[in-house]
Amino acid sequence: MESRKYLIILLAFACIAILITGCTTTTTIGNPAPAPAATPAAASATAVTAAPIAAATTPECPDSLVWNGNWDSREVGYASNHDVRESGVWTEAGPVPVSFTQKCRDVTGTYKVGDCEDGKLTGKVEKNTLSGTYTENCAAAAGSTQGTFSLTMAADNQSFMGSKYNYYGPDANFPPSWWGKKIV
Repeated sequence: MESRKYLIILLAFACIAILITGCTTTTTIGNPAPAPAATPAAASATAVTAAPIAAATTPECPDSLVWNGNWDSREVGYASNHDVRESGVWTEAGPVPVSFTQKCRDVTGTYKVGDCEDGKLTGKVEKNTLSGTYTENCAAAAGSTQGTFSLTMAADNQSFMGSKYNYYGPDANFPPSWWGKKIV
C-alpha cells in the first residue's frame, strides 16, 4: 500500500514536469519519420509565422526617445540637503549643461562641468532609468575622473535625478546629487 502511494506521487510529478516543459503532444516511439520538405509557398508561410515569435523575444525600442536633447543640470554638493525645491539649492550649484542622443535603448551624452570640457556619458535605458559609465577629462589632469552613473527620468519626461559614482557606489546610499531639467 505504501509503494502505491509513492507511485501515484511519482506519476503526478512526471505529469507536472511534462506540462511545464510543453511536451503535451503524442510522439512516435522509436525513430520518427523525417519532416516533409517544405515547398516554396510553405517556406514563406513558415517565415511569416515565425517572424512574430522572433520579434516577441527582442525588446522593442521605446515609443519616444525621452533622453534626446539638451538639459540644464546641476550637481548638488554633498554638504547640502539635496532638496532642489529649497531656496538657493538649484541656483547655488553650478550649471552642468548636458546633451543626450538616444538611439533605441542606447544613449550617449556630452557635458561640461568646471574646467572639465570633455565629459562623456554612455549608457542604456531600462524602463525610466539610464545607467552607464562616464569619463571627465579636465585641464588639470588630477581633476579627471571616471565612474558609473544612474539617472531616473520623472514621469513627465522633463526632468531627471541621479548620481555619478567614482570613489563609492550606489551601495553607499548617498542621496541623488545630479538633477536636470529639459531645455525647451
